[in-house]
Amino acid sequence: MLNAIDRQRLAGFDAFDLHGALTRLDDERFVARVWQHDPDLWKPGDAAHAKVINNRLGWLTVPETMEACLDDIVGFADSVRRDGIKHAVLMGMGGSSLCPIVLRETFGVRAGYPELIVLDSTSPAAVTAVEKKIDIKATLFIDASKSGSTLESHSFAEYFLAKATAAFGSSAEAAKRFACITDPGTKLATAGRERGYRRVFENPQDIGGRYSALSYFGLVPGAVAGVDVAGLLARALRMAQACAAGVMADRHPAATLGAALAQAAFHGGRDKVTFLASPQVATIGMWLEQLIAESTGKEGKGLIPIADEPPGPPGAYGDDRSFVSIKCGDDSAHEALCRSLEEAGHPVTRIHLRDPLDVAEEFFRWEFATATAGALFGIDAFDEPNVQESKDNTNRILAGGVKADPSRIAPTDEKALAEHVGQLRRGDYLALQAFIMPTQARTHVVQRARAALRDATNAATTFGYGPRFLHSTGQLHKGGPNTGVFVQLVGTEGGSVAIPGAPFDFGTLIAAQSLGDLQSLRDHGRRVISIDLGDDIDAGLAAFAKTVDKIVPHLAPAS
Repeated sequence: MLNAIDRQRLAGFDAFDLHGALTRLDDERFVARVWQHDPDLWKPGDAAHAKVINNRLGWLTVPETMEACLDDIVGFADSVRRDGIKHAVLMGMGGSSLCPIVLRETFGVRAGYPELIVLDSTSPAAVTAVEKKIDIKATLFIDASKSGSTLESHSFAEYFLAKATAAFGSSAEAAKRFACITDPGTKLATAGRERGYRRVFENPQDIGGRYSALSYFGLVPGAVAGVDVAGLLARALRMAQACAAGVMADRHPAATLGAALAQAAFHGGRDKVTFLASPQVATIGMWLEQLIAESTGKEGKGLIPIADEPPGPPGAYGDDRSFVSIKCGDDSAHEALCRSLEEAGHPVTRIHLRDPLDVAEEFFRWEFATATAGALFGIDAFDEPNVQESKDNTNRILAGGVKADPSRIAPTDEKALAEHVGQLRRGDYLALQAFIMPTQARTHVVQRARAALRDATNAATTFGYGPRFLHSTGQLHKGGPNTGVFVQLVGTEGGSVAIPGAPFDFGTLIAAQSLGDLQSLRDHGRRVISIDLGDDIDAGLAAFAKTVDKIVPHLAPAS
């Protein structure tokens, strides 16, 4: 059986640069010092950063910790199934929601187990869409928040707790349909116990949200949905052993990967890490996007992850990219694409998953690889200094009243959009940000426009739904290199959906979040334009896509 390093192959990277980086890592005893939790690997002699780093390395041993909790996790899931629960709604953001999304899309709905639904959009239409899909009395609601005070997940929980209380006619009975996952001692943990939640899971507190996939945050919703969490942990432990303290860097699957990507960015200008994944495991790109962007996008530096971009011919890509192939099983089309990229001179990392359970190996591999890249960049891979800005702006706007931004343009404004996209220069990327309810049809429209803009400009492109991306790539957008050209898509849908106990509703909240992020981008001197899709989101998106089709013949490759 091939081991973790043998199922990873690097092609097209500068061998001299990579050898130098790996030698440096060995000379500094990097791998061993990671396992020793040495903060000086990232910020030497910096007490403030050391305090953060020392409380963020629990992901190294969490597979062992969780293996000891397996009976409890599986027992909880079995009790939920015995009670006839049909749906499980995971309410979270960023690190609390992205792994559950990967598990849901990778393993699907298992017969006899609840269907897992992830709610991470504050669009009132998204909230009511979940409500319409479920039977409140046959649903388990899981409030997931590391801090225990995440505004979005708290709002979701209050909304559905009120609905469940009305359905059962008793707050005590309603609480039995709720569980929460949070750090020890948070307000959420206290409230969950006081309200009589079915279960309060207290996660190891020395794990950051984006590094929490193999903790309760990923495993509890996975187990409830019938995922083989014991199998996931077994694979994760296998990768952890391959990344052990005594492994030399050139035989270390994660240190080698992190060093290769960092060196390609440093010396080749290839800072756009573009993921190509087999369909069954495609959503792992969303999880990787947050991990890499939030960990490395700071101090004007960073790797820029490109996830879910529609594939194109080699000539559609600029020379600022490296590619990562994550292939599951036999995938001949995927293999042909990777071969054409290698032949065109692009660096390609190939990772072969034997079956879907190997995603757990990737969770650990990439956490270690990202920590390695962060050390080589000289940044703290475990803080998120710019994430709070948009939150603060949102709170300020909510307190002062939401007023539409006067600079917003119509989706039919060809001149303004062409001029904005025309600002792309060599090495820039184009970020599309949609503060609307996510749907497959809308994603398809934006992806088509995304591919057209990429093909016309050769610029790397990203796409994210807000407010989800604020807890993911938002850090990179403000703290990373000023190479992003941002297109914000906003609209109004879903009517007035009240949040119990809050002085604002969901519509007001998502409007404030879009305005708050717009202000934060401007404060950092980012190039950003906001497009008002209006009250009919789908018609507005169609108009935007038509405008893109009209302007792309007149766009030139970024230079």
